[in-house]
Amino acid sequence: KLYDSEDGRFPFGTPQNYLNPVVLIKLIQLGMVKDDVLWEDLIERMESISGINKIDHVAACQRSNVIISLIDEKLKFRDTRSKEFSSKCQTIKFLPFLTKPAGFSLHWRGSDFKVETMFTAAELYTAEHQDAVCLLKPILNENSPSFKGCGSISLAVKDFLGLIRKPTVYLLLNQLKEVSKYCDDITLYQENITSACYKSLHDAMLQNDATKAVIVTELKNSSFILVENTYVDPTKVSFHLNFEAAPYIYPLPNKYRNNFRELFESVGVKLTFTVEDFALVLELIKRDSGNKQLTETHFQLCRRIISEGIWGLIRDKTQEFCETKYGDILLPDTNLALLPAKSLCYNDCPWIKVKDTTVKYCHADIPREVAVKLGAIPKRHKALERYASNVHFTTLGTEFGQKEKLTSRIKSILNAYPSEKEMLKELLQNADDAKATEICFVFDPRYHPVDRIFDEKWAPLQGPALCVYNNQPFTEDDIRGIQNLGRGTKEANPCKTGQYGIGFNSVYHITDCPSFMSCNDIICIFDPHARYAPGATSVSPGRMFRDLDADFKTQFSDVLDLYLGNYFNLGKTTMFRFPLRNSEMAKQSEISAVPASDRMVQNLLDKLRTDGAELLMFLNHMEKISICEIEKTTGTLNVLYSVRGKITDGDRLKRKQFHASVIESVTKRKQLRDIPVQQITYTMDIEDSEGNLTTWLICNRSGFSNMEKVSKSVVSAHKNKDITLFPRGGVAACIT
Repeated sequence: KLYDSEDGRFPFGTPQNYLNPVVLIKLIQLGMVKDDVLWEDLIERMESISGINKIDHVAACQRSNVIISLIDEKLKFRDTRSKEFSSKCQTIKFLPFLTKPAGFSLHWRGSDFKVETMFTAAELYTAEHQDAVCLLKPILNENSPSFKGCGSISLAVKDFLGLIRKPTVYLLLNQLKEVSKYCDDITLYQENITSACYKSLHDAMLQNDATKAVIVTELKNSSFILVENTYVDPTKVSFHLNFEAAPYIYPLPNKYRNNFRELFESVGVKLTFTVEDFALVLELIKRDSGNKQLTETHFQLCRRIISEGIWGLIRDKTQEFCETKYGDILLPDTNLALLPAKSLCYNDCPWIKVKDTTVKYCHADIPREVAVKLGAIPKRHKALERYASNVHFTTLGTEFGQKEKLTSRIKSILNAYPSEKEMLKELLQNADDAKATEICFVFDPRYHPVDRIFDEKWAPLQGPALCVYNNQPFTEDDIRGIQNLGRGTKEANPCKTGQYGIGFNSVYHITDCPSFMSCNDIICIFDPHARYAPGATSVSPGRMFRDLDADFKTQFSDVLDLYLGNYFNLGKTTMFRFPLRNSEMAKQSEISAVPASDRMVQNLLDKLRTDGAELLMFLNHMEKISICEIEKTTGTLNVLYSVRGKITDGDRLKRKQFHASVIESVTKRKQLRDIPVQQITYTMDIEDSEGNLTTWLICNRSGFSNMEKVSKSVVSAHKNKDITLFPRGGVAACIT
């Protein structure tokens, strides 16, 4: 098989002469070759294969097989000349290639050549690397010669011929790019080729950073990741995705995630998709849908992305953060169109009327909690927009609240006002400064319904509360003043002992969210945590609703009932409500971790009951103080105690004139020496609900009668506004 008879390399004769065994032994002894061939002869025989191959390809394969066997024998006996012939052997075309396997639907590189073509060892790759190079390089055929192969080749011969080599990184990259062009009916062959490329590239990138850089550069923008019968780029794949979202995004298959993690991490496959990634998918679905309604398939995909993908990432984020950052995320509306979340309304309360016919509603299959957190306006909140101020209109009511970082500031104020016992006196003085003549403290221990409220966040405020009524409405100045911590309208008017200034904040001893209703037409809510009031933010921690009509009062009737309109005439008056901080609220509160119990409020009212008569004597306008409690079961309002101060019309006029003089001095910012000395004396009959009746002689005085006795430092401090107090005092004596 190595030589033909025409080559003249074999003894010629018969068994009686040259083919006689004895003669053959003698010929061998004389130098005839047996079972071995010189390297020079082997090289010549290799080169002869191209000639015989033109006539008989199978014979050429057989000769190739014999030559390989002879080389193997030489290597086994450590032939000393083998190294000098290795390079030459690698450049001779004497090796057959493997033809395309049955059922292989891709382009097989060997198919570009005639079946009888022979290759050099340098042009072929062994079957070990078939999957990694077969689309770009021919593969060595090690089948038997009868199957047009060269037979199995030992490792030693492969090494001698240079066949033990790995594909280069660039060859692997090109093979991967080539196979990823085929996206129809992915076959097992294609999966194997893809996996082989991943494995080889993964192993290569772990060897050195330079190789890794080349691989990342080539693949990071390439669609090379095989997922669900297609190839996609790294931006569409993540290691974890627990719902179906094809053809837009995919999870990385487990077999790749477990075996080639470093490769996919390096080219940009994310651990999980971000909110922005999911938002982009929704944008792509909108683009693909054009002006048409979403198909059922697209709608269900949107629903999964929103309720399973996005919700899992924003569940623990604040409402304010989500609305600001993600308000443009698209949600399907009832007409199956994708619109920005912040432009939609969520119809969670069918009984509420929204008169704006242009309002678009979020699809009901999108969970309310997700839609609202992304910025969709609950129908209740949409209805509230109508009651916003025309001057300071915002998304939801007028921005209202004490516009500072409240929780820490209020906490420090409470430390300065450590006793909640003074809280009711502060509220009494505030009402007097507002020129109220009557005030009523009402403890309401009931838990009110939560059906028709602003939203579920408001529900904790429907429990027990202290309510405080006075018969004067809130002015615009008062509304502005109460929003400023420690300042209020009293700043320019020191004759007001506490009107909605720093003293008002003492109510935070018992509540986290005070509010009031005035003139039966306006509701103001303070929410330092921006946790309870609908639409409150850290920038404007509160909300104000005004021009409240019949629709508002019907749609949010459970909120309106909190202000006791069934018990008090709220026209031209004010009702404060301080919902008690319960144990759950206290756990979350940044103001106070101390719950306010029913007993605490009752103790405060008992203290006020003891001091009420004396308090009336030195107020400017107040004439009646009442303490009430509503029965928890029947809802009956019971008056526990009341005290009234009676003065004559003449004395009432004197008191008003005295107060007006004080106001004038304050308004004109008079210096101490310019403040006129004023003094009034009058009597007051004080009678309480327990039948106690006393008469008091009261004297009020303002100004200094002898400025020489006033310290110069006090005069200077007042002039420089270091002291803003007003020189005023009063005494009272019981005469009956």
